[in-house]
Amino acid sequence: MHTLKYGTTSINYILYTQNRRDLKISITLVNGVEVYAPESLHETKLHELLLNKAPWITGKIKELNQVEIRTQKKNSSAEKNFPISVVIIV
Repeated sequence: MHTLKYGTTSINYILYTQNRRDLKISITLVNGVEVYAPESLHETKLHELLLNKAPWITGKIKELNQVEIRTQKKNSSAEKNFPISVVIIV
């Protein structure tokens, strides 16, 4: 697990390096923040890219938490919970 410091906020994320050309950020209720980065991307550049996306990431985390709360209230008698995800490719 990696952590990105954004002001007073810490964003925990799982980093996957792959043979790819773009950076993919996936945010789900189940797995949290997942980052798929090219193997050739230097750690400093990755950090810079993630800092640029930090406002978007924190906003989506807040949205998903609100959806989770509303879903739990609606489904309190049912056990069905569907994973919700947001994916952005940079």
